[in-house]
Amino acid sequence: MSNAENQIKHKVNVVFFASLKEVIGQANYSIELVLPLSIAQLKQQLVSELDKGDALLDKGIQSSVDFEFTRDDDLVPVNVTEVAFFPPVTGG
Repeated sequence: MSNAENQIKHKVNVVFFASLKEVIGQANYSIELVLPLSIAQLKQQLVSELDKGDALLDKGIQSSVDFEFTRDDDLVPVNVTEVAFFPPVTGG
């Protein structure tokens, strides 16, 4: 079986929060992903598709998949509906 046969195309809603939403200039973005794909690879795809997408590469940018925190090396699950990105969260 070739590598292309193992790939799955999946449409996902990407959400940007707080200052990241302001920098990128939108709160939501619909994207078609070819899975398997890591969060880091998704960021790179968004950088290439969005005018201000390089803000996703800033230090401390956090991510979640369907409301569960993720790391850059985590794979985007096949059944994902939403990926969110947000700046570092501070308490107080």
